[in-house]
Formats: sequence, structure tokens, C-alpha cells
Amino acid sequence: MMTSWYSQLDRAKTVGDAVAVARDFMATWSPEELALLPPSCRPGRLRDEEDVEALHATLVEAYRQSRATGPELDALQRITSFVVRASIRLAELGGDSGGGGSGAPSTGPSRSASPAEE
Repeated sequence: MMTSWYSQLDRAKTVGDAVAVARDFMATWSPEELALLPPSCRPGRLRDEEDVEALHATLVEAYRQSRATGPELDALQRITSFVVRASIRLAELGGDSGGGGSGAPSTGPSRSASPAEE
């Protein structure tokens, strides 16, 4: 069931953990299920977050352009929604890997010196 895969992603504590969940999810797809996907976005080996991000970009584009119906559309929706979620989790865990620094939420007053109000 998809929910348990999402739960496993949510429980991932590191980028490596999230990539491992994505790799395990892909391993559950049979050759017949993978054959339902457009050839351009059939997943290869997921070694690291860059592989997940590349698959994410490919799947989103394929989904956007798809005219698939029935089992082909279902397969594309299932894999795309999971990989989008994995990509979001990687972004949450990656913190310092690009993105522009809007990263972590504030946890209260900073410890940096600021001018005292007088």
C-alpha cells in the first residue's frame, strides 16, 4: 500500500535513508508494471539524491505530456506521486544542498549579538 511507503519516507532521518526507501519502493515494481511506463521514465538504479531528482524531473515531464489512460496512467500516477514525495523529503533532509537558504524554520531567538535597544 502506498501509505506505508509515504510513512517510511516521513520516518527517514537522512538523505541516505530516503534514497533507500525510494530504492526499495522501485524494487517492488514488476517488469510488467515498469513496462506500463513510458520508456523515457523507467527508473534505473537509484544511487543517490541526484538520481531521485533526475527521475523526478523526467516523471513530472512525462506525466505533464502524457495522454495515457487505464493501467498506463495508473502506473504513471503511482510512481510520479511517490517520487515527488521522495523529492520533497530529500529537500527537507538536505538542508544545505542548494536551494537558496530559506531552509530551516526559526527555533526562537538567535544567539547572534544584536544591538541593544537603549
